Amino acid sequence: LKLRRATGPVMVQPLPRAVLASGVALRGRTAWLRLSPRWPHQRRAASASSGEAPSPNFGATSSWLDCSSKGGLKHRALEWLVDGPGGPVSREEAPLLLFLHASSLCGGAFAPVVQRIPGICAVACDQRGHGDTSAPTEEGSYHWDHFGEDFLRIVEAVTEKYGRAPTACVTHSFAGDCAVMALSKRSVPVGQMILLDPVLADPAGVTAGARLAKGTKRLGEKEAGGFDSAAAVGEALEKVLGGALARPMDGEAKAAFAAFGSFEDAGRWRLKCRRENEAMVYANRVATADYLADKSVPAKVQILFGQKRRGKPEDQAELYARDWDQAERVVGRCLDGSKVHLVPGVGHFLILEAPEVVAEAIGKLL
Repeated sequence: LKLRRATGPVMVQPLPRAVLASGVALRGRTAWLRLSPRWPHQRRAASASSGEAPSPNFGATSSWLDCSSKGGLKHRALEWLVDGPGGPVSREEAPLLLFLHASSLCGGAFAPVVQRIPGICAVACDQRGHGDTSAPTEEGSYHWDHFGEDFLRIVEAVTEKYGRAPTACVTHSFAGDCAVMALSKRSVPVGQMILLDPVLADPAGVTAGARLAKGTKRLGEKEAGGFDSAAAVGEALEKVLGGALARPMDGEAKAAFAAFGSFEDAGRWRLKCRRENEAMVYANRVATADYLADKSVPAKVQILFGQKRRGKPEDQAELYARDWDQAERVVGRCLDGSKVHLVPGVGHFLILEAPEVVAEAIGKLL
């Protein structure tokens, strides 16, 4: 892939009066990322306008990170080496970014994001029960502390494989909550942590996780017959997320999820992450800020906070204030320089909605 240098800076400034007027309470180490409205990097790749079909692996090289000798699992890992503004970059010298996905997704869902960050070596892993990674069946296998322990082992495995620690670890949703909680118990070199809209549940949100788990199991029953095609997988994901989306899903994001998160079975397409396993992730929610209240996280943590919160339109101001407070409490337990950054125009599923916006925001934090 050939990428051109971005034009136009990303500016950091206080929140506008319109947001302050919504009743959002702000304090401490915060910043607002104003992102340019158009993504300036143009990839030299197959596109719909050229009539060419995109590569089925989205330019990724697939391998395994075997953590079984340390009590972990065998994780599928995808790697991208993305050209910089001046041309190809070295695997040994390019910034090394580790990506961990949200529940029900997979490492490949990051493909549209990583391909838009110039000059990096990116590694995205499938978490337990997701993608091609092992799916434990033992009781309690999907508690968040197990995902946190997996995170520490994956970081160590990446460090061993590449001969250096990650420049940054980028997580989406609950993967970020699990990672910072794990780091509060055992420190490993992670560069900086970039958390893409972590769950940030309060005690009420933990209770809501149980209700979400029940709905997810019912959804699995409806999907038991599978899907007609890979394209139908992406369309179904957009329908399931529905009102939680701040904007329609990106077409490339749909295709990436279908390519890496589903498989063909006798002419039908099925999800690699079983809804029962996804449900257990929700049922085991943890109130992260409360958990960290008497602990410290030995890492610099940047939270990219989606402007649209998960909930009804009429409740947005209240939900925003609640979640922002939880985010501030989390970064308050992390190293100096940790901040919460507002990303306008996106919601919790930002990597599926606007991969170009997410890529630009990550790039500016490296």
